[in-house]
Amino acid sequence: MSEEVAGRVRAAIAERGPIGFDEYMGLALYGPGGFFEAPPVGPRGHFVTSPHVHPFVFAHCLRDAILDAWFALGEIDPLPLVELGAGDGTLANALVRAFEELPMPKPSYTGVEVSGGAREALSAAGYATASSVSELEPFEGVAFANELLDNLPFLVARGGPGGPAEVRVGVDGARLVEVQAPWSNAIAAPTLEPGQTTTVPVGSFAMLDELARVLRRGYVLAIDYGTPDGPAGGVRGFREHRPVADVLSDPGSTDITAGVDLSAIAAHARSLGLRSFEPVTQAAALAALGHERWERTMREMQSMLERTGRGSEAVRVWEGRSRASLLADPSGFGAFWWLVLATEGLPEPPWLGRARSLD
Repeated sequence: MSEEVAGRVRAAIAERGPIGFDEYMGLALYGPGGFFEAPPVGPRGHFVTSPHVHPFVFAHCLRDAILDAWFALGEIDPLPLVELGAGDGTLANALVRAFEELPMPKPSYTGVEVSGGAREALSAAGYATASSVSELEPFEGVAFANELLDNLPFLVARGGPGGPAEVRVGVDGARLVEVQAPWSNAIAAPTLEPGQTTTVPVGSFAMLDELARVLRRGYVLAIDYGTPDGPAGGVRGFREHRPVADVLSDPGSTDITAGVDLSAIAAHARSLGLRSFEPVTQAAALAALGHERWERTMREMQSMLERTGRGSEAVRVWEGRSRASLLADPSGFGAFWWLVLATEGLPEPPWLGRARSLD
């Protein structure tokens, strides 16, 4: 599979010279034989996300965030929900079950997923799917993306004595290598110190362009790792839950990712007429949305089970509490950011203000 992808990369370089990192990512991640051709996420895949750590807690907190949006939208029922980068359906399944506990609204879910294998799995579970945002009909509702922006194609910029340069992908014999070239993209390069490397999220910008055309009225929630106020660092690679130092060495077999510059995402959203609210950490978001209340309840249940001699049940409750605590761990998932966007005229969701007071 990797050689198939590598052949396409080399052919593109032979035709046009060194290619942009965004084009390389398009081939290595999303092209035929690429990393995302089949769902790579999950305990048996290459990485896990928050819904895999504890689907019940994460989905219920997300549901309650969506409920604030639903009230602001006038309690429309059914409520259109669009998951961007739906993956293997873990979050979809848990979120739909969480909504089923309520008398209303009924979620009308669509999973947007470039992976054909993921779309097949979602369709088999009864969900509507699309391969891109451009396929969606105009809607009023909520779109959300969990750990998607970091994977969308980006440019790589590196500071030098004469200003920022673009890091492109070329060939040296049989190897794919980095090649620096003058910055020529219409999007302004970030300000960098010599030697400093960061990414420019052109794929996220393109997705927002499409989303702004189809979201008539509603909210967008993006959850990802990165920074809220500037360059977020260079490229990272992962394979089988372990970091990969050289993301050019075996294209198609490695997840390629980078921290998200949320300030750049917010600025682009504003240029499209969307509102952008100050982001909060996942730890604060979950606390505002009920995680701590759930934790107290589970702790009391564990104590009761221990007092009544039901040790094995107490252990299961403890294990669930331990997994859920990872979602808010400030050294891991808890340091992720929740960024909320909205169409003009919609208010900041109440949960976001509560979370900001906790951050």
